[in-house]
Amino acid sequence: MIQLIKAISTVLTLLDGTAVPQDGPMTIDQAISAAEANAFVVRIQSTVVEKNRQKLNEARASLGPMITLGANYTRYDQEITTSFGKGAAPIVIQPIDTKTVTGTVTLPIDISGNKTRLVNASKATKLASEFTLKGSYNDTRLSVRQAYFSVLRSKAQIAVDEKALADAKGRLDQGQKQFAQQQVAKLDVTRYQAQVAQSNADLISAKDALTLANYAFNLALARPIESSVNLVDVTELPALDTPEEALVAAGQSMRPEVLAANQNLRALALITRATESGMNPSLTFQLNQNRTIDPQGLTSSSETTTGSLILSVPIFDSGVTRTRVKEARQDQTQAKITLEQTKLQISQEVRNAVANLSSAKARLDNAIEQVRLAEEVFRLAKVRQDAGAGTYYEVIDSESQLTLARNGEVSARYDYLTSYSQLQRAVGADDVATAAAKVSRAPMGGK
Repeated sequence: MIQLIKAISTVLTLLDGTAVPQDGPMTIDQAISAAEANAFVVRIQSTVVEKNRQKLNEARASLGPMITLGANYTRYDQEITTSFGKGAAPIVIQPIDTKTVTGTVTLPIDISGNKTRLVNASKATKLASEFTLKGSYNDTRLSVRQAYFSVLRSKAQIAVDEKALADAKGRLDQGQKQFAQQQVAKLDVTRYQAQVAQSNADLISAKDALTLANYAFNLALARPIESSVNLVDVTELPALDTPEEALVAAGQSMRPEVLAANQNLRALALITRATESGMNPSLTFQLNQNRTIDPQGLTSSSETTTGSLILSVPIFDSGVTRTRVKEARQDQTQAKITLEQTKLQISQEVRNAVANLSSAKARLDNAIEQVRLAEEVFRLAKVRQDAGAGTYYEVIDSESQLTLARNGEVSARYDYLTSYSQLQRAVGADDVATAAAKVSRAPMGGK
């Protein structure tokens, strides 16, 4: 029961737009889930979906009956009476006031099919907005992953700089002891001090970068900027062995932007067809019920019921319909061009992501080898120094190179993860290999 209450509280907090208390380190999946529930772009697009849903309901309602009630009260300056013969009682011809209640039922008969076309256009527009919402989720996942990896990158660089600072302080301490024993010159101690100062400056910069990365991560999750950030590192690097063309095909068929554009095209085609039928006749059925309260006079009746079919046939509209059709066709043409542009852009995004991923993998392999070699050079430099064959400059230089190599490995590692997240967004699926295989197995001409 307690767990259920906590779960409900978490959901309500997400919906309220406040920070979610985290019991332990947050995984990347948890971060994505929190952002999908609370990201500003998702919440804004959700309102667009709801708005289009109501527009669809409005279009459907236009096909149904409409009932109106009305009341009318009329008072004259005097009543009109007459009598038949002298001494006969007067007869009211027009009473001094009349009170009537009217009820009307109106039912449109869609003989041209235009109202049905507009309902179907509204359906397509709603579907397009739902696909756009999925695109917002897709963009949000990319933003969260990039912010997540930026935090991890900064933390890893801090670890590298902390180790470099610790090593530099250790050598400074050793150098000061050797200087006290007159085994080294003052210049060597000064070099160690400079190295400590440089390592400390690098560490300060790395910590500042982590602070900024934490702020960006909290913004991606739409939670207070000052919220604490504690993330689980990503240890496994996803592999990619899917052909580039298959990934491009998957992106061009699965991306929400393409699906939304197709639905927009369908909606515009229906609207164009309805506009072309603007001069078609329309038919409406009306049923009127009139009731007079307290009827008086010779011609008054208490209740009347009438039914009518109203046929309207447009004859001439000065070219308004023709102009509207041309406008609608231009909207269709523009939508087709936009769809073509979107597909081409997706192709570029997928290919860029694949190229960046390949480059990051090559740089990571090279960086790992550089770290191995730099560690060996650093070890040999210290051995030479201890043996009296090397210089302090060699040790400092080799340590600087080792720090650079370690930072290069960190950058390449998280560049790889970032490039893979860009590929996921470009394809429109978290599992890009499965998405590409699914598209390749789809029958020709299938959806």
